[in-house]
Amino acid sequence: MNMDYTDKSVWSIDKIRHFLMNNVKQERFQHIMGVAESAKSLAVHYGESIADAEVAAYYHDILKDRNKEWLVSYIREEGEDPGEGLLAWKTLHAQAGAIFAKSEGGISNLEILNAVRYHTTGRASMGLLEKIIFVADFIEAGRTFDGVDEIRAIAESDLDRAVFESLNSSISYLRKKNEYVMSTSLEARIYYENLISERTANEKRNESH
Repeated sequence: MNMDYTDKSVWSIDKIRHFLMNNVKQERFQHIMGVAESAKSLAVHYGESIADAEVAAYYHDILKDRNKEWLVSYIREEGEDPGEGLLAWKTLHAQAGAIFAKSEGGISNLEILNAVRYHTTGRASMGLLEKIIFVADFIEAGRTFDGVDEIRAIAESDLDRAVFESLNSSISYLRKKNEYVMSTSLEARIYYENLISERTANEKRNESH
């Protein structure tokens, strides 16, 4: 499902870019542009809307530079509960960003909104656009952590495995820093581990016939 980006109630690409340039740090802006490029590339590769991938990428960190108190207040003012995010406040910008994309940016496409909402934690049974944004956030050109090149390579041929490896990397990083791991991330890792195992077993069965 594609949005009509000429709709006056929906922020144009230029308007989103202008907001970003005036509301996020320069380093953050460069990261967001990098995620957009990675997301568009993955969208072409896997047959997703390039326009939707770009918009979701622009919104994913749009509120990342706001502090915890602002984010909690904004989420509650918009009628949602930050819930478990209070234990992992670095994820709050994702929930807030999805709210912002809908209430301010005029986005009604649930695939875009979910891609923004779950880009930090992932979740079980993500849609294609969600997986693209989740992985793009990990592999954009500015990322330099150990293992990123392997995930980049995997993403070219197996998006589900790239999601799984990204989840592993994220959960391992948080645990090393003794930071809270969201239950949605743990559930997502189990889901994708099982998905890949079942797929591998099916492939082996097909090969034996």
